Amino acid sequence: MQLDIRGKNVKVSEERRQLIEKKLAKLDRHLPNLGAATVELATERNRKGGEGRLVVEVTVRTLANGALLRAEERDNDLATALDRVYEKMQRQITRFKDRLVHHKGQARLSEAAETGAEWEQEDEAEESEAVVKVKKFEVKPMQLDEALEQMELLGHNFFIFHDSETNQFSVTYRRNNGSYGLIQPELA
Repeated sequence: MQLDIRGKNVKVSEERRQLIEKKLAKLDRHLPNLGAATVELATERNRKGGEGRLVVEVTVRTLANGALLRAEERDNDLATALDRVYEKMQRQITRFKDRLVHHKGQARLSEAAETGAEWEQEDEAEESEAVVKVKKFEVKPMQLDEALEQMELLGHNFFIFHDSETNQFSVTYRRNNGSYGLIQPELA
């Protein structure tokens, strides 16, 4: 697994880089089809304006369907935050493998190792003060059930996807009562 380690408002020293690589290299044991991973370190500001806890965010794109797995933890100690992020990623990988095997069949898991995908890119928006973050990501055609699985894997409340049945972009979302909704835009 290739690691891209970034610091946001924090310097990533060689010591920190080695610790991150050592802790997260073990993820390949659980799923050998892991692609590139981005690790972002940041510091939270406390109420008095000083530096607060470290925030460790790990995003992994699997080679199996290009699914995204993401975990985030906060702690004053980098090693502790990394341990907790590692545990979260382990649980997500286990859940991901179970869904591939039970929902799509064992053949899907082995075939998915052969596919690759381009990595998600995030750009900070500087043109407008209202937009604080711009995300760009590769979109592949999928059906609604795949989009729902991907949304659950990410732990998000909504997911934008290109519907292979309608050949249009759609948004699925989790409603307050726990059911799902689907938005299919139409041009006026």
